[in-house]
Amino acid sequence: MRRSLRFVSPVVLFLLLIQFSTSCSPRINGEGSTVPPAIELTKGEGSQKYNIQLDFMKHHMSGMLIVRRMPDNEIRIVASTYFGLSLFDFSLRGDKFNVNSCIEPMKKEKVLKLLEMDFKRLFLSEKGICAKATKNELTEKRVSGKGFGKSVLYITGNIPGDPAQIKMKHPWIRLTIRLDKLSKEI
Repeated sequence: MRRSLRFVSPVVLFLLLIQFSTSCSPRINGEGSTVPPAIELTKGEGSQKYNIQLDFMKHHMSGMLIVRRMPDNEIRIVASTYFGLSLFDFSLRGDKFNVNSCIEPMKKEKVLKLLEMDFKRLFLSEKGICAKATKNELTEKRVSGKGFGKSVLYITGNIPGDPAQIKMKHPWIRLTIRLDKLSKEI
């Protein structure tokens, strides 16, 4: 029995080493360990508008997300329902996240922290992200975090920094946020 256990531990160690060495690295196309933002905003460009769908377990909310880079380099993120109810109003300035307003059910510390991480992943460059192209070349998959903090970001589109669709999934808590870009004419 002891002899077989001595053999098993080096084999398991070797298999784990292979798993970690072949897993996704934080580099994309050899560009170092910093991943560019999923959505790139430029000053003076105007607002970018998205249809937003939030699915949490059995609950579903949909509306419009409006994002704009302000002249002082602040990024404003506003979501509202199609009937005009404001869901949230957030600001990103550098690495600082500010909650300007938010509806009561979302005013929980863990929910706001999760949304902060998601919006930072969308609009700011990030380090330590596992990014790889999926089967079709128009979709990029970025995985970050572990356990309850794990999130998977699917970016679909053929223009880097200006995706047609983004889907953020948090598999452990069954939360999915989907953004579909609206045309500039709306």
